[in-house]
Amino acid sequence: MKNKSTFKKIYFAVSLIIVIALLVLIFYLSHETGKESTETSGFFTNFINFLLPFPVTEDVIRTLAHFSEFACLSFFMNNLFVSYKDKLTPVIACTLSFLYAITDEIHQIFVPERACQFQDMMVDLAGIVSGMAVYVVIYALVKKVATLRIEN
Repeated sequence: MKNKSTFKKIYFAVSLIIVIALLVLIFYLSHETGKESTETSGFFTNFINFLLPFPVTEDVIRTLAHFSEFACLSFFMNNLFVSYKDKLTPVIACTLSFLYAITDEIHQIFVPERACQFQDMMVDLAGIVSGMAVYVVIYALVKKVATLRIEN
């Protein structure tokens, strides 16, 4: 029984570290000036265009960045709550993720050449809901497999 307790503590600690790392990454990327942000997205645009047989615009890369960073945040925020409570709490995880998205956009008001944009918050929200949906599906599948193992 002691091993299960140790595993749960490690699981929680790792989950917490991942969430904090994502929060820091999002803050860091939002703190880039407009010029720095353009350079970062330009680098990824060039890299993606090198890999793909069709061109992708910088606007698409920026939108996908917003979507994916908040999808990951929501996914791992759900995981954090599961690791702590051993219970799925998607509404709380999504609410906290969206509050961070709002503060992220407000933060950009104070960064040179950046702005608070409603459409970015909506892309963030779409990512949050998508990340949560993926987590809920995986969570349900894992629970189902665990139940089937116990029954057999």
